[in-house]
This record gives sequence, C-alpha cells and structure tokens, in this order.
Amino acid sequence: MSYSKELAFKMLTIISLTLFLSGCNMFTPLKKPEIGPAGSLVEAKENPPLIQRFKSPPRELYDLEATAGVIFQGISKKDWLQAERGFSTLQTLWPQVKDLSGNKKGIKDADEALTTLETDIMKRSSTDSYESLIKFMASISDVGKSYKLSPLSDIVIIGNTTRNVSFYVEDKAWDKAKAKVKELEGSWGQAKPSMEKVGILGEITKTHSAIKQLKDAVEAENKGAAEEQITNINESMGTIREYYQGK
Repeated sequence: MSYSKELAFKMLTIISLTLFLSGCNMFTPLKKPEIGPAGSLVEAKENPPLIQRFKSPPRELYDLEATAGVIFQGISKKDWLQAERGFSTLQTLWPQVKDLSGNKKGIKDADEALTTLETDIMKRSSTDSYESLIKFMASISDVGKSYKLSPLSDIVIIGNTTRNVSFYVEDKAWDKAKAKVKELEGSWGQAKPSMEKVGILGEITKTHSAIKQLKDAVEAENKGAAEEQITNINESMGTIREYYQGK
C-alpha cells in the first residue's frame, strides 16, 4: 500500500469511528435534571403492570349505576321509601366497591357525596338529593376512567346526563331542561364510540335516535313526548349496561 493510500485509509477509519461514537451518544438516555422551569422535579409514580391497567371493572360498579336509577326515580317522584331502599342498597355496595377498586381517583369524592346524599334524603329535599346523587355518580365515572378498555365511565356519564334532563322535564323547568339536553347530546357524541360493539349496536342505534327525539321534544316543551324518549333511553342504556357488566 502506498503512503498516500495508507494515510487515506487511516483518515477514513478515524472518521468512521468518530461517527460511530457520535451515533452511540444519540441513543444514550439523557441525564434527568434536578430542577426544571417550575422547580424541582417530582418523582413520577411507576405505572401499574399492563394487565392491571386494562382489567375489567368490578361488576359492583355497574350495580351502582343501576341503583342510582332506583334512587333517582324515588327522588323525582318524591317516593322517599323507594329512595331510602335504593340508598340502603348503595350503602351495601359501596364498601365492596372500595375494597375492589382500591385507592382510585374519585373514591374520596364519592365518599363525601354519599354522606351528603344520605342527609338530603333524610331531609326529603328533592333538589338537594338529586344534586348529591349526580355528584356521587360523577365521582363513580372518575373511578371508571381508570379501567381503560371499559366503557363504564361513559355509561355512567350518559346515565347522569339523562337524569339531569329527566329531573327538569318532570318539573317543567324548560330552560334548564334545554341546557341539560344539549349536554346529553354532547356527552353522547363523545361516549358513543366507546360503546359500539357488534353485540350491542342495535341498542346504540336506538339510544342515538331517542336522544335526538328527546332534544326535539324538550325544545318544543312537550312533556309527554320528552318522557317517552327518556323511557326509551332508560331501557336501551339499561340493556347496554347489563351487556358490558357481563364482559
């Protein structure tokens, strides 16, 4: 090998080695800083195992949604014995749910709302009892969000927004009913995709149609037509709930 060729080979070797080492550095994890723009860094909690993050929710969480319907009907119709019986079932289910769900987001808020709900039912206050029930079930929806592959949270949200509309239709408080039915329509648009499976598509279609007709009935301030569509939603969402409870 001539001197010039040998020199060129050595230079090529050095350049190749330099590029290789630079490339290795690209794949080396950056050192975590001790402080960022908002102050010292908080140690991130380790994610739970994959199977734990995607497990099915306890069946009792679905039972809570069904029981909320019993309580709501009692509150709405001022049938306080029914409301009390439903609340008694809720009190039985709740400790089981807490044991099975662990310390998830929403548990603490649900505890507080449950205490308030008991007081409001004992006072026979329809509005206060209704609002406490809505808060309790909103917290259950938060609990349901931790079960990533389950539509439980969305089922509870649609249940809650349907109760909102029903409460104000019953009282013919049309301005509030109109606002709540718009919320229901928006919530349904977001929740619908999570519930769509081959085995339950018929009930999804029925619910979709009933919500559209409910909006029209509320806009027309037609209590009879609104109640008919609430009944249809009630039946379809109950079927959807039971379908997913068995999964």
